[in-house]
Amino acid sequence: MRQDRPPELSVIIVSYKVRRLLLGCLATLEAACRGLDHEIIVVDNASGDGTVDVVRETYPRINVLANSENAGFAKANNQAYAISRGGFVLMLNPDTAVRPDAVRNVLDFMKRTPDAGLAGCRQMGVDNRPQRSIRAFHTVGGNLLAALGLGRLLPGAREADYYRREPFPIGYPSGAFMMARRAAVAEPRLLNEKYYMYSEEPDLALRLRRRGWRAYFVPSAEIIHFGGQSTRQASLENFLLLQRSQLMFYRIHYPGPYAVLLQLSWGAILLSTWLGSKLMELRGGCPERTRLFGRAVRAFPGLMKKAWRS
Repeated sequence: MRQDRPPELSVIIVSYKVRRLLLGCLATLEAACRGLDHEIIVVDNASGDGTVDVVRETYPRINVLANSENAGFAKANNQAYAISRGGFVLMLNPDTAVRPDAVRNVLDFMKRTPDAGLAGCRQMGVDNRPQRSIRAFHTVGGNLLAALGLGRLLPGAREADYYRREPFPIGYPSGAFMMARRAAVAEPRLLNEKYYMYSEEPDLALRLRRRGWRAYFVPSAEIIHFGGQSTRQASLENFLLLQRSQLMFYRIHYPGPYAVLLQLSWGAILLSTWLGSKLMELRGGCPERTRLFGRAVRAFPGLMKKAWRS
């Protein structure tokens, strides 16, 4: 039953063939949101594994939207955003476990920080080490540093940053846990549907930044991210989608000549990573990684053309 007064927080989860992980995520989320004025919306992208029925049965208060086909990440989030009512919106991956105070700590921070349009938190892997959830907007110089194997010099690469005591501004947070202020979004759609998958987070962050809002990292909040479970189907296809989305992001947000330089410097990252993977493979490295980056390098000219036609 809908209440007359909207909740303070809306949580959106898009799920695709990760029923077991989603149920685990919801269990930790329910505990983390206890005492908060919130609603939870789950969008299932035609998983076909019983996700919709089991979530409705186990969590009758959760609003479940069942898509008849895989609508993609951006469109599915926008479906939920259109019916959500919270002043703050948390986009949460289904392959996560939420620590008890994570949601409250980020929400409280955003409420007391007027210029916070987005915020994220520390994201731990199953190895109990922080994943790279502090992101910076790409530059040609930064991409070339990464291509030369000097990515450790870029923002978000230092592990110590994830354990700082106070929140601090960043480029944008990881999309596994990203809270947005509805007043900052100020549009009918939360994410840009030109991206079927990937690059939605920097696209949203850059749009908000250009309107005067900032993104923050809140180290007092933490989740566990099991990582990439929804996208492990057809990994090569998804890996190429990632490259195309990155190239599209450059084309959409930067002037023509600089966008081309960003794209070419991204190609340099792919090439150097492929060459490095081939060398590592000779020492027992992962052949799948070599295959993925090799295909991306060969497909790169075509992906650039598609990015400019999109």
